[in-house]
Amino acid sequence: MDLFLPHPSSRRLPRPDHALQDDTRLRFVTPRPEPPEGVSTVRADLSAFFVVVDRVGRNEALLLLLTKALRQRTGLLALRVNDLAWMLRVSNRSVIRWLDRLVKSGHVVYHVEDLWGIDTVLVEIVAGNVEPHRYDRAVHQELPTHWFVQVLPLVGRTTFTVYLYLLWCEPHRPGTHIDHLTESVKLFGRSHARWHLRKLTRRALLTRHPEDGTLVVRDPTPPTRSERLRLRFLAIPHLRRSLVHLAVLAGAVFVLLLVLLWFARFA
Repeated sequence: MDLFLPHPSSRRLPRPDHALQDDTRLRFVTPRPEPPEGVSTVRADLSAFFVVVDRVGRNEALLLLLTKALRQRTGLLALRVNDLAWMLRVSNRSVIRWLDRLVKSGHVVYHVEDLWGIDTVLVEIVAGNVEPHRYDRAVHQELPTHWFVQVLPLVGRTTFTVYLYLLWCEPHRPGTHIDHLTESVKLFGRSHARWHLRKLTRRALLTRHPEDGTLVVRDPTPPTRSERLRLRFLAIPHLRRSLVHLAVLAGAVFVLLLVLLWFARFA
């Protein structure tokens, strides 16, 4: 059996695909350095955070810190108001109201523009506009940004702020008092503070030291399968409003049935 090899001059170079259209885009791949590994974190001055809590409000301060964390986490990607609302477990109107208070206090500047037919809020965080600390020194913490996506929506705004307070106390106030917690986080009293401490204990964010029995702050554990499912449902836009409408409709149907049964009984 004879084998015939093609002459080198008869070999043709691969031609471009004739299916390419005039509007087909070309992307040129170039060598890139290997991206670094690690957890995305936001550097937060918790002393300044609690100054904002005292001057503006707990919800407004948490919104400001959340905005910084998501800015670090998403980079240049745009955020929706609903992204902030579902993580804080509030309505979009509450987010806008808190944002306006941050504007009045001088911590944030924002402007609404129409970009490609979509109303877009351009937010600028004012640097260095926090009043002098009423505490001895600044306490900087590297907070993982996934805490704001996974932990904050599950535990709630107030409990998460209490957790930030405990992280703030670790370096310089290991023997803090519950009254100082109540004052710093703007709680209603000792019972309110104890309720949130118990909530953190149930989620293993606080544990008792085996020797002296003091409370030890722990890093959050990864969310369970059911918690991840809950986070996905919380992120659905207008879910809360739809559930409220369904509840109102179910209540109206129930009342109508009671009225019909009443008329049927005395007819």
